[in-house]
Amino acid sequence: MNVKTLTEQILQKMSGIGKIQTQFFINLVSQWLRLRGRYCFENLVRQGFLNPMSYRNHFSKPFDFAKFNHILIGQSCDKERIVIFDPSYISKSGKHTFGLNRFWSGCAQSLKWGLEISALAIGDVKNHTAYHYHATQTALKEGQSQMQFYIAYIREHTKQLKELSHYLVVDAFFAKHEFVDAIRKEDLQVITRLRDDAALWYLYDGPKKKTRGRPTKYAGKVRLKNPDMQYFTVVETADNHVAYEAVVYSKSLKISLKVLLVHNLKQDGTTKNCKVFACTDTTLEGKKIWQYYKLRFQQEFLFRDGKQFTGLTHCQSRQKERLNFQFNFSLTMLSIAKVIHWLSIPIEKRPAFSIQDIKTQYFNEHLLDKFIIGLGICPETTKKSINYQNLINYTKIAA
Repeated sequence: MNVKTLTEQILQKMSGIGKIQTQFFINLVSQWLRLRGRYCFENLVRQGFLNPMSYRNHFSKPFDFAKFNHILIGQSCDKERIVIFDPSYISKSGKHTFGLNRFWSGCAQSLKWGLEISALAIGDVKNHTAYHYHATQTALKEGQSQMQFYIAYIREHTKQLKELSHYLVVDAFFAKHEFVDAIRKEDLQVITRLRDDAALWYLYDGPKKKTRGRPTKYAGKVRLKNPDMQYFTVVETADNHVAYEAVVYSKSLKISLKVLLVHNLKQDGTTKNCKVFACTDTTLEGKKIWQYYKLRFQQEFLFRDGKQFTGLTHCQSRQKERLNFQFNFSLTMLSIAKVIHWLSIPIEKRPAFSIQDIKTQYFNEHLLDKFIIGLGICPETTKKSINYQNLINYTKIAA
């Protein structure tokens, strides 16, 4: 199966898409992977099949990327999945682009002028990778905070997301009562990392006192670097870390949590630091909490590959619709390429996913086809030659 065939199959399962838009989308999928240079309208015209206005008009039309990726993920991924949410800073100059504001840049570790996308991804636990689901610009309404925007955006997709997973994994920034309480009301379980000095309390499970007054609820504060083994159990022991799990009460989140304490050890065996991972589902195993949280970083690789190889930051338009189309399309292309060229390989033989190698292959194949047609060479015999396959893999890092 190739990218065209896969895209056609998914589009056939979607409603409300016209014949012209379908053909445009299929052609754009093929062109995107072989494009050289920046992913702007003028460069698409130079190496494409339409005029500039046609590209701009199609980018302005609404397209249900959430539905497209929902079908792609449902038919391609393993059954054990998680939902991942994370914003990402997008550099953008100018003064009149929709959504411009000051947003946090993780690379610069500071607020920077530009755009931000709020993105949802699905983590495939068995294959240890992530697939893009949907992204939108972080555009705050008057009087709306960023946290309120993130909550509203997740709520908008909650019904569809619960068909894929009931676990939402977020970083430590979202370990706040406002966010966790709102997501739990949507019947989603939150997995996150707490502060290194999080205020946690042991739950009292001893005999009830017959004296007057409020029943005892807590049995003391958790000392993170010296947990009480009456409540905690060892989950994993290694040369450089020890992991403990227990159900405790969080003072800041105002709920009971299943927490996993990971003590990173020095060479002499003493505790170097302690990281606290938590899940609102108190029945989930501690190992799974850690496994799911570490899988969250696969979405960061989507952002990295999108910015470096598929034009996530290249859109020169100032309009909301065109920007959103390019944001979602560039990240969706990573998922399509991953399913076709990486997921199809048996897991024991699977190399590291390299979108750069995939783009090189598509460009070489496109260029060779141009030479074959231009020089009047027989394509059937030429493409069966081993030299043709060698030329397709020319300059690939892992040919």
